[in-house]
Amino acid sequence: AETVEALEDLIRDTVDDEYKEKIDMMGQQEAFHDITAKAIRILVSGLENRLEEPLKMMTAINWAMFVEVGEESDYVRYMHKEIQPYVSTARTLIPKSYFQSFCDKFALGFTTTYYETLIRLKTISEPGSQQLLLDVYNLKNLILKLPVLEASAASTPTARKAVATGSTIAPAMYTKMVQKQFKNIELLLKMTGTPVNLLIDVFKDQWPGGSALDLQQVMSLKGLKRNEQAAMLERFGLDPALARKGAAVNVTSATIVSERFQAVQESTTQQLQLSQMRQKVNDFRNSFRPV
Repeated sequence: AETVEALEDLIRDTVDDEYKEKIDMMGQQEAFHDITAKAIRILVSGLENRLEEPLKMMTAINWAMFVEVGEESDYVRYMHKEIQPYVSTARTLIPKSYFQSFCDKFALGFTTTYYETLIRLKTISEPGSQQLLLDVYNLKNLILKLPVLEASAASTPTARKAVATGSTIAPAMYTKMVQKQFKNIELLLKMTGTPVNLLIDVFKDQWPGGSALDLQQVMSLKGLKRNEQAAMLERFGLDPALARKGAAVNVTSATIVSERFQAVQESTTQQLQLSQMRQKVNDFRNSFRPV
């Protein structure tokens, strides 16, 4: 796309003045941008597909019966083996700006998928939450360094050379985004590992802006019964009738995710409709203005 823009300027410098304004390659630039965006999405999708198996390994663990915290889980090591060489290879194949876009999109998609996978687990014991926190810490360090993988992480001499000549500090915006995404995951696990008698106080203190849905999500992972959830929701400040209703229908974590996704879709649709309505109003006004 940048080459097309330079070509457009070159042509304008070459042709007569009467033709300069007729030189417009915006359509070609947009076509290249679209192709680039699609290519990056395909790269991201390819890596996400490689992580489906370790995510299945994660969900196959009986976290409710987990009792002993050790090193990072096998599924985490599996993820390392898939992510590092893939990202190192991608870095040698695409320009720096596009590679950063690839890292941004993958990091956002990965953390979202990991969070959704967590809340679909049935029950997590306190030791299980501690082990998952250890796993998350390991994965966070990996994702944070993706834009600046060390040379030793690259799988070929060409990849190692490309990595070695790049920056050793990840972009600040990328680091901020990744830390924000992982903070939500860490909060979920910390709350899940908190003793029930301390849950409400710790939740209010450490999860600013946490909602009743967030709390119920945590309680579902802790395996609390319906009456226990209703009592906790009342302590949290929810109307007793709503608390009993929410607990009675046994709202699961997966249901919460589905409802939130639907809410986002509805919000996006409403914004689009509002934008279209504003455009129609503007068009109507412009139709009465003198040309």
